[in-house]
Amino acid sequence: MLNRLARSVHSVGGAVERTDVVARLLDVHLARRDPAAETGSIGRSLRGVVGATVPEDVDLGPDATLDALALDRHEPASIAAAVAVARDDARRARDVVSTELWDCLNTTRSRLPRKIAGERAHEFLGWVRERSALAVGVVDGDASRDEVWEFFTLGRSLTRLTVTARMLASDLLDPASAASWTTALRACGAGEAFHREHRRGTTSSEAATFLLLDAHSPRSLLFLTRRSEECLDDLVGVHLAAEVRAFGDARAELETLTPDTAVDAARSAGARLALAAETVTAALDARVFAAPEPVG
Repeated sequence: MLNRLARSVHSVGGAVERTDVVARLLDVHLARRDPAAETGSIGRSLRGVVGATVPEDVDLGPDATLDALALDRHEPASIAAAVAVARDDARRARDVVSTELWDCLNTTRSRLPRKIAGERAHEFLGWVRERSALAVGVVDGDASRDEVWEFFTLGRSLTRLTVTARMLASDLLDPASAASWTTALRACGAGEAFHREHRRGTTSSEAATFLLLDAHSPRSLLFLTRRSEECLDDLVGVHLAAEVRAFGDARAELETLTPDTAVDAARSAGARLALAAETVTAALDARVFAAPEPVG
């Protein structure tokens, strides 16, 4: 596949996933927050987790944070920016993406509001998650499991892995608190799946084990690192040998954790995997997608 098409497809996958993960974080921590909760530190932590900048004079209150990370088209980490990126890169990759995917992303972009009332935030964020799920469903239901599907899946997997890992390493999580782990599961979209397996309640150890080490949950760090590594090996292993090897080392270190050590290791494991995913993403941009196209 041509580098420019690979970059666009990878970008579409990452942007579609970003709309979902940011919407879930905002919904859990802001739209449905406890009115008595302190929100200044939450606003700062949310910006760090999604990769937004935190200027000195920025308003970190819940309403300002929600506006910035949901609808600010000038904030690259926002839902609105991700929707625009997904639509624009899908247009650039029209040769390889389906008409149905293009229509889905184009419709989402055209229907995105510029302002939402505070009481409508939960409804809006639910709509964002539905539109993301629809785009993913179109690709998973129709696309051949070729390079297009793998670049799209790699973009999704690295984005979800990065944000989830940053969240585990941030102040949004108190590893010693079972209630904080419950919130983390909900913010990652893993709450219902976890509770179907653990109906008697939530312990920190069980939640940490599920979110870090469950081999079958597509929201767990282990699942995401394995899926990302498979795509990297297939697509760019030769070009990014050192980075892919380091990413594999981070995955292997994650696999050494046990249910007894998962809680205490959550922060360090999250920080390590976030760095590994960011390093691979930067290398893809610098040495794969930016490489000159073959002549002839």
